[in-house]
Amino acid sequence: MKAEGRVVVFSGPAGSGTYERMLEAARLAEEWGYEVKVERLFDRMARVARERYGLEITEENVLNLLRERLISIRKEAVEEIREEIESSPGFYMVRSPATFFWGGTLITGLDLDDVMKLRPDAFIVVVDDIMPVKARLEADPEWKTQRFTLRDLASWREQETTLVEELARWTKAEFYVVARAHPPRVFADLVVHPEKPKAYISFPMTHVPPDVYREFEAKKSRFVDELDELGIVIFDPATMAEGVILSKLEEYENRARSEGREPDPEEELEIAVSYGGEERVYRYTYQELAAVDPLVEGQIVKRDFAMIESANMVIVYNPLGIPSPGVACEMMYAHKVLGRDVYLIWGKEGRPSPFYTAFCNRRFSTPEEFLEYARTHVRPRWGGMG
Repeated sequence: MKAEGRVVVFSGPAGSGTYERMLEAARLAEEWGYEVKVERLFDRMARVARERYGLEITEENVLNLLRERLISIRKEAVEEIREEIESSPGFYMVRSPATFFWGGTLITGLDLDDVMKLRPDAFIVVVDDIMPVKARLEADPEWKTQRFTLRDLASWREQETTLVEELARWTKAEFYVVARAHPPRVFADLVVHPEKPKAYISFPMTHVPPDVYREFEAKKSRFVDELDELGIVIFDPATMAEGVILSKLEEYENRARSEGREPDPEEELEIAVSYGGEERVYRYTYQELAAVDPLVEGQIVKRDFAMIESANMVIVYNPLGIPSPGVACEMMYAHKVLGRDVYLIWGKEGRPSPFYTAFCNRRFSTPEEFLEYARTHVRPRWGGMG
């Protein structure tokens, strides 16, 4: 059954590009024939402050307000949005971080009272790699007075995600952690097509030989597009690339040891990442990268598991038959802990390890074989493919 209206709160730390993704998703939903209203809580707060308090607040000064005044303005802005939702039901996308890291302290952006008024159907935490987030904040006039390390940003993201997950649990709303690099259609589907089945795509990443990775990734992308055409929303862990921090640190530390020296805390390391086909280069000291290393490592696992929890099924894309401990862990978590259906695409000759076959519902030899199965079995089972 298709939804006639939903309220979806988009949270996630500043610098993640959330609002831009919301606008893209809203435009796409409108192309599909849906009217979607986009509300940015700050815009409402600015109007409340001007009309009721005689204050001209901007993105540059709003977080400098006294806590009590900031809360009062926010509460009145939330009340305005609630009144509009009640008087004109439909699809609403509401943007506000749940937390702000400002002047070395955390400032609340949304609390339980706020979300109880909004009564959202879902929360979407939009996240991005900490490297581009830091670059955006450094270029943003609102944040020019603040200085963040990569560790600060990773900590802020984790606190934001944890708080929003609690808000979703308390309000019995859907909860999603979605990387900004997912295409706009994923965000649009989560707003206007909640009936669509959702799948987490699991695949080997660190164990794919470098000489075949580009072709592997291209074929996987085409497979994801074909799943989308079937009406399946795909959560893809490859939309986050900050794991490169771990490999860059290991590479540098190994080189330093081979040269008979300790790593230099002030030495700058270059990290090259491709975003949308465009390569970007970031430079950080060894000390800054080493400080964030344990947070990145832990959050990769937690974030991927959160996407699995949001999905109805896991599709393991491994046509090369490459053993991967990470994939095996994801299969076990989905199948044994969450009770999700797990489908394994294994193209290598011979039977996969029992640690694969024990945690999947069905095995396929090619992506095409799975797609044919999905057309006749997955679609009818989950329904709602409009």
